[in-house]
Amino acid sequence: MRRLFCLVTALVAAAGLTTGVAEGAAKTPKVLVIGLDGTRFDKLLAADTPNVHALVQRGYSARSSLYGSGMAPTLSGPGWSSILTGVWPDKHLVKDNAFTGNNLAAYPSWLARAETANPALDTYAAVDWKPIGDKILRTGQDRKYVLDGDSAGYENTDPQIAADAEKHLKQDKADASFVYFGDTDEAGHAHGADSPEYAATLRADDAYLGRLLAAINARPSYSSEDWLVMLTTDHGHTGPGGHGGDSPEERMTFVVAAGGAVPAGTPAVAPKIVDIAPTALRHLGIPLSLDGYALGSLPADPFDSAVLKPRADETGVPASVPGWTHDAPSGWTVRNASAMPAGVAEWQGWAFTTDDFWTRTAPGQEREANVRARGVFAVADPDEWDDKGSPSSSGTFDSSLVSPALAVAGKSTVDVGFISHYRQDGTQRGALTVSFDGGAEQPILAYGPESSSANRGGDVLSQPTTTSVAVPSGARSARFTWRLYAAGNNWYWAVDAPRLTTR
Repeated sequence: MRRLFCLVTALVAAAGLTTGVAEGAAKTPKVLVIGLDGTRFDKLLAADTPNVHALVQRGYSARSSLYGSGMAPTLSGPGWSSILTGVWPDKHLVKDNAFTGNNLAAYPSWLARAETANPALDTYAAVDWKPIGDKILRTGQDRKYVLDGDSAGYENTDPQIAADAEKHLKQDKADASFVYFGDTDEAGHAHGADSPEYAATLRADDAYLGRLLAAINARPSYSSEDWLVMLTTDHGHTGPGGHGGDSPEERMTFVVAAGGAVPAGTPAVAPKIVDIAPTALRHLGIPLSLDGYALGSLPADPFDSAVLKPRADETGVPASVPGWTHDAPSGWTVRNASAMPAGVAEWQGWAFTTDDFWTRTAPGQEREANVRARGVFAVADPDEWDDKGSPSSSGTFDSSLVSPALAVAGKSTVDVGFISHYRQDGTQRGALTVSFDGGAEQPILAYGPESSSANRGGDVLSQPTTTSVAVPSGARSARFTWRLYAAGNNWYWAVDAPRLTTR
């Protein structure tokens, strides 16, 4: 009966069901974010976790992936900093669990931002990994309940966190709350993610979730409130236990959400953990531009329409992971130089792929740092191209990705934006050019071994890139070309979310 009660209350709370409120009356927005440290999403769904499943069924849920080599290791410090601030480690600068040299003062938590924007809000946090309270949430909460699970044992402090949060959600204004549980991560380290002990902590987490949802549903003012509940994690675990590396299991994160303006179901393009903060702030009426996007607001990306297929030459990638094609989305073109030798099929020129596929081809080479790319993106990868038959011994990689024609008649400027993830090596060069009305290619941006005002020398890891191009008088159309050339067994260039707008 206890489990049935938890399940029913979770269904009601996750659905945001209310009674006794006049139709059309505005409801008060409330946010609860729950963090489960070191939780594998596949293990969470496979476990006896009825409250989690009820939240998934009634709301939004998706597996996601972290950064890795080149950005930060898969550790709790960078993970919770990204979740709570809504920006990636190259901004908040938390690269380890010591928080050395962090930039959290410039990128405060979403609770602190909410408190600053509207001091009347009741903000609260309950955590038992002390560094979260001491470093990430050092300011910005009306009440902060912090225990030391490392010293007292998370099996002892997690129940205390649940009890304090339950009381808070029942009795206080509770406008914006963050609640953290740490025992699952400890079980992963001590016993591995495949262990019965790990599964037992997931069941305990589910019971805590049920209690918190029941507390929300029992509020006297519940019928006049609009509750957004989100569930997430900072990193995954290997089967034997441990994290910090670049494996898919260590990089595994997730977002589960219900309520507010969050759409229900599994999204076509997976979210990122940096989406938690802007989603919470949007619900509270505090829209803010961060690295993440409020759930349901991700801009359309033409590359996401590409139809992907399973591996060909990349036999190290499981056959069950679809992930590449050279067939460009409508209007786009991939054009390889006629003299370019054949190499690995997947990377014979610009390809369209996903994080899950591309990072498995050669882990630990900073492909994992392409965190701002989402869904399907375009990649020119001479490093992997050269792995079959060493084609660079007889020629070079030279491939162009060409945009659809953009109407520019009567316009003065084209604004170009995209996410660029470029690693430099040897003679390899990259170029963005434009052609008006089929004329000569005109340089816009260059990547290569030299650094100058016209050339971005060295690596450019997952950076939003924008530039503007003047439209010549009388021009009617423009095409833009991303070209990677003069490359042998060098590195790669990944491009995502191209935006071409005129003014």
